Amino acid sequence: MKHIVTLSGDIGGGKSSVAHILETTLGFQLISAGGIQREIAASMGLTTLQLNEWSVKDRSVDDKIDSHTKKLGETSDRIIVDSRLAWHFIPAAYKVFLSVDPLVGAERVFEASRSDEFHGSLAEALENNLARTRLEAVRYRTLYGIELRDYRNYDLVVDTSHVSPQTVADIIEKGFRVHHDSLPYPQLWMSPKRLLALPKVEQGSADAATDLVELTAREGAFHVASGAAVISAAIRDGTALLPARLV
Repeated sequence: MKHIVTLSGDIGGGKSSVAHILETTLGFQLISAGGIQREIAASMGLTTLQLNEWSVKDRSVDDKIDSHTKKLGETSDRIIVDSRLAWHFIPAAYKVFLSVDPLVGAERVFEASRSDEFHGSLAEALENNLARTRLEAVRYRTLYGIELRDYRNYDLVVDTSHVSPQTVADIIEKGFRVHHDSLPYPQLWMSPKRLLALPKVEQGSADAATDLVELTAREGAFHVASGAAVISAAIRDGTALLPARLV
C-alpha cells in the first residue's frame, strides 16, 4: 500500500499550515501544487507567471500538471501532496479534505494579506472566496466531471474552523495510520461550535436520540440530521472536534 497523503480543501482551510506539520510528524516529502507548477514552468523555460498566463489560453498546460501529478502517484512514495485535485489523480492515496466555515475562511484570507490576493474588507474577502469556489466547481465539473466538495470522494474530512493546525494534523496522522492498517476510523470530524450554528434538515429530527452526529451535505454545505444533544454536550465539555457521519 502506498504511503501518500493528498490534501484538498476549502479556501482558507489551512492546507499549507497542516501540510508543513505533517511533513515533520510523518517524515514525508511535501509536494505542493505551486511546486509542481514551478517544476513544469522551468522545464518549459518559463516563469510561473508566464505559465499561468499561458494556461488561460492553452489546455495543454493543465494536462501537463495533471500528468505530472498522476505520475507522482505511480512512481513516488512517502509523500504529501498539497493540491486541490491530487486526490483525483492519485486514487491510491489517503485522501483528505479540509473544510472550513466560509466566514472563518474569509477571515483567514483577509488577515493573511497575501501579495497576490488583496481584499479591501472582510466582506469582500468572503464574496471573492465564494465566487472563486463557484468558479472552481464549474471548472472542475466541466474539465474532469468531478465534484470537489462531494465528501464521498475522501477518506477523511476535517473541519478546521475552530481548531489549531496541530489538532487537525493529529487527526489526519492518526487516521492515516489506522487506514494503513485497514482499521475503522471516523470519516468526518466537525467542530461542535460550527455544528451548533448549522441549519437542521427537518424541524425536530435533529433532536432524535443518538450517540453520533449525523449530517447531510449538499453542494458542500452541511446540515444537521441528528445528534443535537451530542453537540450540546460537546459544547459544554469543550470538545474540539466531534466524529460525525454523512447520511
